[in-house]
Amino acid sequence: MDLYRTPASELDRFVATRLQPRKEFTETARRALGALDAALRERRGRPGAPAPRVLKIVKGGSSGRGTALKGGCDSELVIFLDCFKSYVDQRARRAEILSEMRALLESWWQNPVPGLSLKFPEQSVPGALQFRLTSIDLEDWMDVSLVPAFDVLGQLSSGTKPNPQVYSRLLSSGCQEGEHKACFAELRRNFVNIRPAKLKNLILLVKHWYRQVVAQNKRKRPAPASLPPAYALELLTIFAWEQGCGKDCFDMAQGFRTVLGLVQQHQQLCVYWTVNYSTEDPDMRMHLLGQLRKPRPLVLDPADPTWNVGQGSWELLAQEAAVLGMQACFLSRDGTSMPPWDVMPALLYQTPAGDLDKFISEFLQPNRQFLAQVNKAVDTICSFLKENCFRNSPIKVIKVVKGGSSAKGTALRGRSDADLVVFLSCFSQFTEQGNKRAEIISEIRAQLEACQREQQFEVKFEVSKWENPRVLSFSLTSQTMLDQSVDFDVLPAFDALGQLVSGSRPSSQVYVDLIHSYSNAGEYSTCFTELQRDFIISRPTKLKSLIRLVKHWYQQCHKISKGRGSLPPKHGLELLTVYAWEQGGKDPQFNMAEGFRTVLELVTQYRQLCVYWTINYNTEDKTVGDFLKQQLQKPRPIILDPADPTGNLGHSARWDLLAKEAAACMSALCCVGRNGIPIQPWPVKAAV
Repeated sequence: MDLYRTPASELDRFVATRLQPRKEFTETARRALGALDAALRERRGRPGAPAPRVLKIVKGGSSGRGTALKGGCDSELVIFLDCFKSYVDQRARRAEILSEMRALLESWWQNPVPGLSLKFPEQSVPGALQFRLTSIDLEDWMDVSLVPAFDVLGQLSSGTKPNPQVYSRLLSSGCQEGEHKACFAELRRNFVNIRPAKLKNLILLVKHWYRQVVAQNKRKRPAPASLPPAYALELLTIFAWEQGCGKDCFDMAQGFRTVLGLVQQHQQLCVYWTVNYSTEDPDMRMHLLGQLRKPRPLVLDPADPTWNVGQGSWELLAQEAAVLGMQACFLSRDGTSMPPWDVMPALLYQTPAGDLDKFISEFLQPNRQFLAQVNKAVDTICSFLKENCFRNSPIKVIKVVKGGSSAKGTALRGRSDADLVVFLSCFSQFTEQGNKRAEIISEIRAQLEACQREQQFEVKFEVSKWENPRVLSFSLTSQTMLDQSVDFDVLPAFDALGQLVSGSRPSSQVYVDLIHSYSNAGEYSTCFTELQRDFIISRPTKLKSLIRLVKHWYQQCHKISKGRGSLPPKHGLELLTVYAWEQGGKDPQFNMAEGFRTVLELVTQYRQLCVYWTINYNTEDKTVGDFLKQQLQKPRPIILDPADPTGNLGHSARWDLLAKEAAACMSALCCVGRNGIPIQPWPVKAAV
């Protein structure tokens, strides 16, 4: 395929020059269909039997949606007639009306449109009259379907949902899957038509690739299973763009790679929209829950919820997508592979409550092999730093501790974060931690780069090139799964805790010194990395899974609220999740949906939140006790770090934005049981 050899930077030009339909043919076909539209509206019927009146004619198909490819495309003319008073009426009179339309079409073509020929192929679509318009040079064609239909929508107002009764009548009609999809042609067309021009170009690129795969498929013997329709790929492309980018201008190769990645995950695909139908309607909610229990892939038409567009054999598409992923069209100018957008094949909000455990295991749990490789690499790096840093200096590395989500066992699949805290002998108190920082960072950087050169790793090890003398970071990336990586910040720190004895509290003097030294909340939190890690890592596995779910939800909120202010820190949500579980009964095998619903409830009650623990700091010490009382008298929300009482993780953040998203999530399917009844939270108070 020419597409395979096209460099990533040339994909936009490839679409413009190779895939856009020829304007001359498009205009000629448009005039022909316009004339046919007029003829259909003017038809008289037989003596004594007047023809049903045409209420409106809607142009659909890829031609109507603005996603027609050069060469061949499809168009659908849906003719809404006044003789149909219900969905069922269509079955009774359809054959008779189609016969009349064929006679009218043959009569109308007695005066052919210049530049076009018309032929009737074998009629393979029930309820439609098919014909093909072809250019004289045979380079372009349009497959047209005339479909008589019941006008269930009436006159649609722009931007408004149809009356819920429309879908109630559909669900109660006893129809087969997608049987009445033509009735919703207008909604289907509008759903795609409003999209940016570049997204439609991406759709053309995906459909061009699909067309090549279809051509290969037809040559195989024996005939393989039929592929899903091209329209399923259109919807998948829109889904990828909405979830991964949402901008009018984007990198075509990244978008294309994302769609192909989703094709390869077809066995997990669950894609639908509620722009036209709503889960607030009980009948629709139960119907959707029924659809979501069906085998994957599930790609529901945004206009007709009974039609799973994703039906068909995806295996060949997935195989070709994997092959294409290694080609020139996904390589940047410097030869590196273009990364896809961060898009999962299913959305949390659209996952039924009973499937949340499965959602976590399939989409949020990090790859075990990659985790093992990262842990092995970190052990090597820590040992190397301890042995080689400050060799010719009185400064010694006391210990190197891994912190962050990776160390706590709550990392998400994909790109996660971690800290590598290097405790040094040159710091004898908290306030010295900022001393000689540039010099210390420079030495650690030199040793990290030496480690990179001298040691063998199963993961890709890259030290950040960012020239900031006070900041040092590096990343570990999978060699085989490019979307799996951990970003580490290297943080020099004062060893305030010394050698910790498991299960015992630090000395009260540690916190007395901290209280007398700090100027800003959480300023010296790195000194307490071990306590922060141990507070979470000791928890049951299922609680860590709930933390992952909450963090994933938080990430989605972060995308939505970008540019509108800072959300509370992720660590605050981790602690709130632990608090919810502790106060909700501490059952190690709890119901995941109930736990998630409880955390969301607490987020909406942020104005009352007062959460803290005294597992590490002793309130019997007067200085510590008085300080804690002061902290708890501050404005809510309060979520004190259990390792560092100066750190209030609820302070100065846009909890209102998070609360708004939490309220929306509580009414979504992820908080609704199989019987359609909302999940109830645990009886947990917002304050200790």
